[in-house]
Amino acid sequence: MKLVSNPGRVLARSLSMWCVYAAGLAEIIPYVIPYLDAFIPTWLSIALLLASPLLRVVDQGGLSHNADQ
Repeated sequence: MKLVSNPGRVLARSLSMWCVYAAGLAEIIPYVIPYLDAFIPTWLSIALLLASPLLRVVDQGGLSHNADQ
């Protein structure tokens, strides 16, 4: 297993991690703002988590430390 040299950049820019972040928000928001519980579908976080592995294999480019910012 090889670790990346720039984990912060990868965690901030990778599409698969944004799916995980969005799924977490979809689960937390109804507890913070109960009014939004009726507007956020229950299947949304599951769909986002299922999309995460699919987006993991997409070539995203620009995640290496040598890429232009």
